[in-house]
Amino acid sequence: MILIRGMHLPFLTAAAILVLRILQPARAGTYVEAASLMDSLIVESGYKPQLRPLWNQSDTLEVYLVFELFSIVEVNDVFQSFTCNGFMAFLWHDQLLRWNASDYGGEFLMTPKSTDVFRPRVALLNTMGERDIFKDDTAPVLVRPNGLTSWVPGSIFHVSCKLDLTNYPFDEQTCKLDMVVMDFPPNMLTFVALSETASKSFFIENGEWQLMSTKVQTESLAVNDDPVSSIVVTFTMRRKSKFLVISVLLPIVLLSLLNLFVFVIPVHSGEKISFGITVLLALSVFMSIISAMLPRSAESMPLMIRYIFSLLMISLITVVDSIIIVRLHHMEEKGEQLPQTTATESRHFSSLVPKVVIPRSRQSASPLGIFRVSLENKDSRSGSGSRSSSSLSEVTGKGQPKANKYKMVRKHIDLVSLVLFGIVWVAVTAEFMISVS
Repeated sequence: MILIRGMHLPFLTAAAILVLRILQPARAGTYVEAASLMDSLIVESGYKPQLRPLWNQSDTLEVYLVFELFSIVEVNDVFQSFTCNGFMAFLWHDQLLRWNASDYGGEFLMTPKSTDVFRPRVALLNTMGERDIFKDDTAPVLVRPNGLTSWVPGSIFHVSCKLDLTNYPFDEQTCKLDMVVMDFPPNMLTFVALSETASKSFFIENGEWQLMSTKVQTESLAVNDDPVSSIVVTFTMRRKSKFLVISVLLPIVLLSLLNLFVFVIPVHSGEKISFGITVLLALSVFMSIISAMLPRSAESMPLMIRYIFSLLMISLITVVDSIIIVRLHHMEEKGEQLPQTTATESRHFSSLVPKVVIPRSRQSASPLGIFRVSLENKDSRSGSGSRSSSSLSEVTGKGQPKANKYKMVRKHIDLVSLVLFGIVWVAVTAEFMISVS
């Protein structure tokens, strides 16, 4: 026997075995001899592909395997699925397909139809598509004179994978391919992994995920209380977060930082509230974008969603704070405009006083007296206006406008809010960075 259980030599991989077996010098007979070989071993011998190829059916058939990974096709965060492209190399000894090469013109290789010989039927337990993944596979079966048989079927493995998105987009995920034997219990057919890791001879890197490690192990599982031999291929991957950091996370951090400058914008510019609302809407858009990239019913809330929600609440509070500041500003303007209006009305009223008093003067009976009184009133109009204004101020009790306290309160609120929300922003951002690191 060429393959030995527990053998860990470097050349014991499926690719190496197949290459060495196929490329080694081999002699071949004529077409008639090859057809005679196939007829004698498969047709005339009554070969049954449903039975294990063992003369003693009480023995256990050992099937050796190696998983060849070609590429990671997709890791879907929303549907919680994992898709990869790979081949599974199966090797076993078929005791019924043995011959003496010299009897058939030196024929050292037989390639029967895959459905005419025994093949292990494997079911993918956690699949999201076809469960019997290799049933229609037409990969060739290669048989050597000593009965060594190799079969290398390939497929796109689309399986469900429970993802932990707590540290998204700085997360690591572990996905598995769970395969079991469909026809025989472990005492009749068992799998043996030639390598503890998946082969990556032809592996193509994924643009979104970095493959950290792989693991191939065989074990016995209980399916409906019946033990079955299983193959578990485990992939550990780390997300390449550079794209998401530049396109999503960094703009969110900068937008939230801009949100603090709402307290620096002058109130009289009229852009204080609109600026805060613009930043609030921008954060809402980014939150909706990230929510569309994540599953709707995640068991663990991503820290990034919590971080954006915290920034959203900070932005909302800053808008409310800005509305209060603008309201205080308008209350201040109302307090200053009332004394100014009263003084204007007083001056206007005093300018009308001489016109009312002159016709009632008894000393202006003659035209000369009327002319003299008019000149006196004309010369003293400005002085009379000032005295009348002062008299009116004394009567009404209105003095010069006092300093409005709302102005001082508004300035303090702006300053305190800038410092307070700045500290909160630094604390929330630092907590998020520490949590995902």
